[in-house]
Amino acid sequence: MLILIALASHEAAHLISSVILNIKMDKFKVTIFGFNINTDLEQVGFFKKLLLFLAGPACNIFLFLLFKNTAYNNFAQANLFLAIVNMLPVVPLDGGNICKSVLQIFLDLKSVCRYMIMTNTFFIVCFLIIIHIHEDYLFFILIIMSLRGILEENQYLIEKSIRKKYNLFK
Repeated sequence: MLILIALASHEAAHLISSVILNIKMDKFKVTIFGFNINTDLEQVGFFKKLLLFLAGPACNIFLFLLFKNTAYNNFAQANLFLAIVNMLPVVPLDGGNICKSVLQIFLDLKSVCRYMIMTNTFFIVCFLIIIHIHEDYLFFILIIMSLRGILEENQYLIEKSIRKKYNLFK
């Protein structure tokens, strides 16, 4: 239950920051991994994206600091855990989106997508090792999220290449 409240706070911070930053939201959905706000970030500048992606983990860190060493210490720990996990450089997590945004400054789309796929694959192997050593099956959720990120990156790359080819013939 505490993690759901932490997740709701995390996504509320993203929602509030998107309103403040005037970033259009497409839809809000509840998934097996928590809540998700879809936005079209194609035309959004780097610093706005950075603020948007940092809003959720920053909220969780704030709640951790606010409630640590109180009667609500378990809630504080749930927020710390969520902030740390969300900053992993795995797409679709916030850390992965930040990493992807930084790479887009320096690399072409194909290279960025390939890098994110390799990063997700690396973390899948790490999560499998953690599961094997510690028998902590909570990391299966992160493996599923990482696989989802790989699929989304491939889909994004294919869609962009099709759009690019289509626009050449207009």
